[in-house]
Amino acid sequence: MTNGIRRELCEYKQQNLACTQKQLQQWVLEKFNLQVSQATISNTIKRSAEYLSAADIPKDEWFIHYQERVNMNGELIVTKGKELLKKMYPIDTPDFHFSQGWLERFKSRHGIKQYRRFGESGSVNMEAMESNLQSIREKLHQFAKKDVFNMDETGLFFRLQPDHSLATKQLEGKKQDKERLTVVICCNEDGSEKISLWIIGKYLKPRCFKNVNLESMDCEYRANKRAWMIGILFQEYVQQLDAKMDGRKILLIVDNCPAHPKNVEGLRNVELFFLPPNTTSKIQPCDAGIIRAFRMHYRRRFYQNLLEGYEIGISNPEKINVLDAMNLAISAWKMDVNSSTIANCFKHCKLRLLDDESSENQEQLNNDGLQQLQNLINGLKYRNAMNAEDVLNYSGENDTSFELPTDEQIIESVMETHKEDEVEDDSVELEQVSRKDALKATITLHHFLLQYEKTTPDILNAVRRVRDEIQGDIDFKKKQTTLDSYFQKPV
Repeated sequence: MTNGIRRELCEYKQQNLACTQKQLQQWVLEKFNLQVSQATISNTIKRSAEYLSAADIPKDEWFIHYQERVNMNGELIVTKGKELLKKMYPIDTPDFHFSQGWLERFKSRHGIKQYRRFGESGSVNMEAMESNLQSIREKLHQFAKKDVFNMDETGLFFRLQPDHSLATKQLEGKKQDKERLTVVICCNEDGSEKISLWIIGKYLKPRCFKNVNLESMDCEYRANKRAWMIGILFQEYVQQLDAKMDGRKILLIVDNCPAHPKNVEGLRNVELFFLPPNTTSKIQPCDAGIIRAFRMHYRRRFYQNLLEGYEIGISNPEKINVLDAMNLAISAWKMDVNSSTIANCFKHCKLRLLDDESSENQEQLNNDGLQQLQNLINGLKYRNAMNAEDVLNYSGENDTSFELPTDEQIIESVMETHKEDEVEDDSVELEQVSRKDALKATITLHHFLLQYEKTTPDILNAVRRVRDEIQGDIDFKKKQTTLDSYFQKPV
């Protein structure tokens, strides 16, 4: 059975709940002249949610992107639904009936109580932004600083070398999709909580992920063909954050990006607060320096790795893979972006009435970080080197979602989200490390640290804990050595 037939079967079952599997077999035979087993019917019905959502998701994405740009009405939504379904299944288009009931469920899913006419929400000028700040402050006043979060996405050309010529060649045309990741950043107002990164790549299962325990990485990975944020991923992100809060009520500030649907179902702990259009560059904390700090620390770590790679003779150290980039990004976010930077960026946006500008100390920290990055770039000795500002503001890097996608782009992005990769990425599998080799490595590292003048007791204890963890996981079910074995002659 094709996916189109399976979807129609699930729709028919929904409308005729009393039908038995034998009756459904007969219905498929009469309608499609197709003989199928009862097991096939059973497996298809079990996966109803998957087959039914596959066609609705593109319509949801289309509505999310276009609701502010066209005059919405029920007839337009139904017409677009039919168009998208035909483009999704051009050969075997299901005979799906877009009923009034379907339309009402669609409106309910998106929280549509009445259709908004195009043009109601226009550009916001500075005077309008000041008046909007009053309502934003009133909302924030209801929450403690630790319970106010801001979430935003940033693009990341994770292999970007600080050389104009190399970067142009590296990122020309469609190569950008392979070289870019989208990183989702979220933190709270006082800087005490940095939510684990979400990273969106092009490949569902990069080869470098083989043999890797991704659950240990303190990071979530998702994928689609363009490595961009889309509505279904935003909804999943917010729902996961909602579950994480577990009874704690928080306010999540997000921008008006088309990939951020206004209505996310089932939220109990997270209240979404959308910033007015065209104001994010002025009053969104992540845009006020948090993302910049993350990028700066990522690039600093990457360029440091390049210098070390050249020093110890690694071949092509610049050709890092997605797993390498994830490790660099996690370290930059969790270890380098500090709480005072985050808190100062929130203050800079003046979202609370008594907030002052960020401190002079913060400006000094920014300048020091920028100088460190520049020193690393200078050390790489490129012929056509960029300066630090160039690599932090590289053209096109911050494209993280479609501004106004075509139908084909919408279908491609949502239909490919859970599809196996048709073309493999350019990474290689991570070589498996034996427990014996891991133990040897901890001994070598321990000996080095005993001789290193900057070693602290905390660092040594951390290495000892790693060694204990590896030793404690040894499989003692293997044959044990006994006293008698020492007196046996070797075979």
